[in-house]
Amino acid sequence: MARMLDFVLGHQDIIKKMVESFEQGKPGQTYLFVGPAGIGKKLTAMGLAQALLCPQSPRGCGKCPSCFRISQGAHEGLKVIEPSGAQIKMEQAREVIEFLSLKSLSGNRVVIIDQAQSLNPQAANSLLKTLEEPPPGTFFFLIAPSVAGIMATIRSRSRIVQFKPLSAEDLARKTKAPTWAVRAAGGSFEKLAQLQEGPEQEVREKSIEILNLFLQDRDFLLNELWRTEFKDRAQGQRMLSYWVGFMKDAIYLQEGVKNQIANVDQAPLIKALAEYSREFLLGLIQKALRAEQALSANRDPQLVVEELYITSRP
Repeated sequence: MARMLDFVLGHQDIIKKMVESFEQGKPGQTYLFVGPAGIGKKLTAMGLAQALLCPQSPRGCGKCPSCFRISQGAHEGLKVIEPSGAQIKMEQAREVIEFLSLKSLSGNRVVIIDQAQSLNPQAANSLLKTLEEPPPGTFFFLIAPSVAGIMATIRSRSRIVQFKPLSAEDLARKTKAPTWAVRAAGGSFEKLAQLQEGPEQEVREKSIEILNLFLQDRDFLLNELWRTEFKDRAQGQRMLSYWVGFMKDAIYLQEGVKNQIANVDQAPLIKALAEYSREFLLGLIQKALRAEQALSANRDPQLVVEELYITSRP
């Protein structure tokens, strides 16, 4: 057995600062970890919980029974909640409040709320007072992709810690994935795993087909292919994300920075995109990102893509 923090790739500056605050007896009590999925936010939170609950060392010794139980997710001083279905519900918030109402048998207590953006309004509101004034020796780690999905009153009660994507080198050290997938994963093990799955590769291929139609077919709006594929909002967001990646690569090619190109397996596509002006590509990237946001806000996918097409003609 070892310290869980020793298994975290990257994020060493964050870990160093937080562990030092533990050693100095000046830690915060509510932290909001934000950053892309699949980069180690939850593992970091678990490792810090191990340190906070370790009776031997404020850094976590990795050897005592307490550290072992944390590594197994079965420590009496740790409560981890995550979405039940699409949301974190009121019943789960009550579990946290009940957990904190019991007398602690282990000194400190740690609550990890994974996918905190999934807290429904009732659950979030029920936790506000506890987050504002946590009981002594209680520490909250909230985990989310960004602050945007977190209730403002919760954000204001939290120390926000921004996690950056991992480097391609970090990913490559832990996987035998093809180079294009490692570069296209954006520093996320979760996205890297998705890229290597058959269904996701089909989505990527479909995004290429529709992008070519978008740029070349004057009757694009009459084409049923994109209408069918964009009916699934989540899939539509991923396809637009691929478009953004391809266009960024085209700009790298224009600028002669070939070592920055992520989608190295799509050289013909990147070369064709690089024939468009840099101004056009940058504009389309911005509009595609706005379209992604519109889909995440539950706007009608067909209207979103139609608007993107009409405002983006080369």
